[in-house]
Amino acid sequence: MFPTKKSFNLSIIALSVAFSLTGCNSSSDSDDKTEPKATNVILMITDGASDGAWDIATYYSHGEKANDVFPYDQLDTRIGMSTFALNAGSAADSCDNEVAEVGYEKDKAWDDTPVDSDSSTYDRVFAGYQYLNTDYTDSAAAGTALATGTKTYLGGIAVDYCGRPLESITAIAKANGLATGIVTSVQYNHATPAAFSATNVSRNNYTDIGHDMLTNGKADLIMGAGHPNFSSKSIPRDASNFNYVKESDWVALTNNALKPIGSDLAWNLIDEKADFERLANNEFGDDIMGAPLFGLVQNSSTLQQSRNCEDGQDANVAFDCTYLDATPSLETMTQGALNYLSQNEKGFFMMVEGGAVDWAAHARDSARIIEEQIDFNDSVAAVVNWVEENSSWEETLLIVTTDHGNAYVLGGTSDQNAYAPVENPGQGKMPEVKYFSGSHTNELVRFYAKGNGVEGLADLVQGTDAGYVEHYQNEGSTGDYIDNTNTFDLMKQVITQP
Repeated sequence: MFPTKKSFNLSIIALSVAFSLTGCNSSSDSDDKTEPKATNVILMITDGASDGAWDIATYYSHGEKANDVFPYDQLDTRIGMSTFALNAGSAADSCDNEVAEVGYEKDKAWDDTPVDSDSSTYDRVFAGYQYLNTDYTDSAAAGTALATGTKTYLGGIAVDYCGRPLESITAIAKANGLATGIVTSVQYNHATPAAFSATNVSRNNYTDIGHDMLTNGKADLIMGAGHPNFSSKSIPRDASNFNYVKESDWVALTNNALKPIGSDLAWNLIDEKADFERLANNEFGDDIMGAPLFGLVQNSSTLQQSRNCEDGQDANVAFDCTYLDATPSLETMTQGALNYLSQNEKGFFMMVEGGAVDWAAHARDSARIIEEQIDFNDSVAAVVNWVEENSSWEETLLIVTTDHGNAYVLGGTSDQNAYAPVENPGQGKMPEVKYFSGSHTNELVRFYAKGNGVEGLADLVQGTDAGYVEHYQNEGSTGDYIDNTNTFDLMKQVITQP
């Protein structure tokens, strides 16, 4: 475990007694007793949020655009980010082969030339729509770029184009004495969280990835779904399903016997909603807070996105379907993770993923996109409030972004008027949305940042895209954009700064 602020304060008391006994009470000695400055780096990823997804959520919750309401009105660094993978390959290549690369071409992205649709399902009647439906990444490759600063093939988890392991920002943070945490609203070993705390040639090797995460010592805290004893509706199973946790790991976890490398203590396991709430309220003692912590929610897949509706409830209206009682919110999980990780006197690195926004976008389900994005927004708000009340922006870097677009969320007239945004229907009303894909997109995505080291972004800008400013509603953006690999660069700069 990491050195806690409690242990630091006890050391200060001991030093104070020693100094008083020897008469060492000069002003310079007093300065030496000042608690050292922490470094906190928090990366929050709303998986699969096309630009319009941010606004349809806050239209519903507030009747306003995202950048006009808390917490995003507090995040004044607003730029774009490219997300393309290394290439369209979906398996490791030979290290001897030349690497083929793709990219983002802004002129093609905003080409409003009318064309015949290339799909019988989606009205991709403008050339730009069709371009953005090509060369898109997946969450594994995108997560790898964010976590390691290296582009890779689709499906690769923190490995390069030929399957060689890469060093993640989580490992770098751990090596620099920071506490480290991974939080997600989907399976704990799904592509994005996996890229930050494991290495594997395929995102589909869930149990191997899970075993790696629980044993390699990179993360002090892991939270997510993938419980073997509960269904996707949080119904207890008659027999355990070990699709996401190895049976041998589960036996060890439930017997408090699974130790990660470098730890003298085994993982503590919590899975009840009440325990996540206790953690969020900081009600646990050292018996829980003093060892590695694995929070596995009582659901095989996610928190709420996979739930059913009851008779008389409308699945097309956000929040109309009864929520599951057994699962905490992502906001609760985030608050709990902050309480746990901030014990470290040196600071922490934390990645929080709203993973089911992507799942809802694949289904072109506006109601679920809104619900999941609002929970993510509330989680961002919890972090901003935590920084203001418990830390400072001099200590903390907060980055909020998405790993890639999905479904290309545009307005009701966007099949006639190129790139027409979703119109604001007012608070509590479902917006009219048109989708132009059932999968990921190669569009620029939003990137917000605030705090320690944010000025380093100026040296990482890859270009300026006037079309991004003209057509998207990330107000305050100048069209400057970075690449997703630059997110790693910025975080590493802050974590390793003297």
